[in-house]
Amino acid sequence: MKKALLLLNLGTPATPTTEGLRQFYRHFFADPFVFDMNPVGRWLLRNLIIMPFRAPKTAKAYATIWMDAGSPLNVYADRLLVYLSSALNNDDVGIFVLNGMAYSEPFIGQAMEELESRGISDIAVLPMFPQYSTATTASVFHDVQQAAEKWANKPNLHFINDLFSEPAFIRAWSVHIGKHLPTQDVEHVIFSYHGLPERTIQKADENAYCEFGKCCDTMSEANRYCYRAQCLATTSSIAHALGWDEGYYSSGFQSRFGRQPWIKPYLDERILDLLRSGVKKVAVVTPSFVSDCLETIHEIGIGYRELFLSNEGEEFYLLPNLNDEPSWLNAVQEIAQAHLDRI
Repeated sequence: MKKALLLLNLGTPATPTTEGLRQFYRHFFADPFVFDMNPVGRWLLRNLIIMPFRAPKTAKAYATIWMDAGSPLNVYADRLLVYLSSALNNDDVGIFVLNGMAYSEPFIGQAMEELESRGISDIAVLPMFPQYSTATTASVFHDVQQAAEKWANKPNLHFINDLFSEPAFIRAWSVHIGKHLPTQDVEHVIFSYHGLPERTIQKADENAYCEFGKCCDTMSEANRYCYRAQCLATTSSIAHALGWDEGYYSSGFQSRFGRQPWIKPYLDERILDLLRSGVKKVAVVTPSFVSDCLETIHEIGIGYRELFLSNEGEEFYLLPNLNDEPSWLNAVQEIAQAHLDRI
């Protein structure tokens, strides 16, 4: 067995407790790709604000979404791994499949050590974040490359960084939405994506091309690694696959915090704009995630739902994420196999 598929996630707390969150945050808030600030400022933020105050509050939120088998992210990541380990292997070909997490076990470095011990020479690296960002994709790719530098015989790394544009990914979402959307009760569908500070995107724009609100509506070579452009392209591709008219759907960005400007439109403002226009029944889908998590189940399913209903909205549907839906499992198999065949 010489080839492997490494599935990358950011990770999740091991337990929905204050200590579980603190352990997770020790790694998460130490990542310079995510928190691009002076190291001293990052240390102060993590140890004087996040650890003592945010961890207990977030632990309570995690407890509301915890599954019997653990964190939803871990549960669905493990189910995907089991499926792919079977689907990608037969009598003639052996593909070793492994999960790697940036901020929790199994850490990316641990996964890479296991791959080296098994004599793997070719690795397809597939991050479970569909849209490219320096805060996610670039960060985990860096971890893989750093680990590979320690190998006695460096492996051939094949990075898959355009998941959002894979036809199988779009097909999985369109099938999934068609299955779960209560069309008779929905007047408008919002595609919600995790937000990013504008500064994060501008700093990654080496060609100084970025002009928010002007350059993201169409993908081009100049903005192909722009997170916002990839999100809007995801919306367009899924809506086109479903045959929707433009007025039936829109995009928004959630999860912002702090005072600096984040990419727009903000999801809360998008919701209030729809209510002012007379829309009373909405559904939300979340294609910047591949499994349900705190940001989908709790933030949208509770927080944004409350915002909508408390402002005279009538129906608010949060569609489940892809999780372990057959259409998604088959899509990852198709995408992974195509890339593995190239190495």
